[in-house]
Formats: sequence, structure tokens, C-alpha cells
Amino acid sequence: MPEKTSTFRFHCLSYFNARVLVRFFLFSFVWFVLTGADGASWILGLPAVLLAVFLSLKLSPASRSRLSLAGLFRFVPFFLRQSTLSGIDVMRRALSPHRMLNPGLVTYTTFLPEGASRTLFVNTISLLPGTLSADLKDNTVTVHTIDKNQPIWANIQNLELRIAMLLRVTMSKEEA
Repeated sequence: MPEKTSTFRFHCLSYFNARVLVRFFLFSFVWFVLTGADGASWILGLPAVLLAVFLSLKLSPASRSRLSLAGLFRFVPFFLRQSTLSGIDVMRRALSPHRMLNPGLVTYTTFLPEGASRTLFVNTISLLPGTLSADLKDNTVTVHTIDKNQPIWANIQNLELRIAMLLRVTMSKEEA
């Protein structure tokens, strides 16, 4: 029995250490992007990164989902492409002398489980071309769209699938 307890503790500690290291490197990368290669910035940066790691661990419960490296490599280019297309679309509409608007609200039922995957999904919808997450109640997302003629549903479904692959979660009607 003691062997099982020590093995369980080792796995818990390994998981906790992995969470700490991933967050440390992520927040360090963000600091580096914001401040550049200035070594003196780390006088403030290291305490800020450590505080961010501590607060993120305290405020964010452990997730049941695990990040997929293959999903990440598929998600990042998709995310960057959609963000760029969204910016171009808004700029094109803002600078056009013709009103190219057909706004409306669309509701979408997600099959992602509550937690990190659903939060990431709702927040990322706003970066799709012509969309903005307006409300989330249970598993129903209300999305404001600048043009109802765009393929909103297809874009949202594609995003939901990519987030499920990214976080290795299964989507089922029972969870929704």
C-alpha cells in the first residue's frame, strides 16, 4: 500500500511541477515579447512572472483537459489566420464608402465541457471575422455578427473542433 501512495504523490508532484514550469515559461515569453531583449527589464520581470505564476495557479483550478502538441501546431496557424482575416475584414468595412453591414445575433450550442475549453472557445469566437461573443448561458453562446451573410456557423463549428483537439476533450451531447 505505501508504494501506491508514493507513486500517487510522485504523479501529483510531477503534474504540479509541469503546470508551474509551463506557466513560468509562458509568462516569461510574454514578458520577453513585451520588453524585448533588455536584460535590465528582468529586475522587474522575474518578480512579475513569479507573481503571475502564483496567481494563475491560485485562481485557476486544475484542468481536466490536457494540451495536445499536435493540436497546438494546428491551432496556432488557424488562430493567427483568423485574427488577421478578422482585422482585415473590419478595416475593409470601416474604410468602405458603402455600408457593408447586415448585423444580427446568432445562438450556438457548444458541446465543449465547462471549464477551460469552453472559456477559450467563447473568447476566441471574438477573433473570428465579423463576430463578437455577446453572452454565454450554460452551453449556449450568443454571438453578435457584423454580417449575417458570412459563414458564421461553419467558422464557429470549425473553431469548436480545433479547441477540442487542442485540449484533448471529447464533445458529446450528454455534456452540453
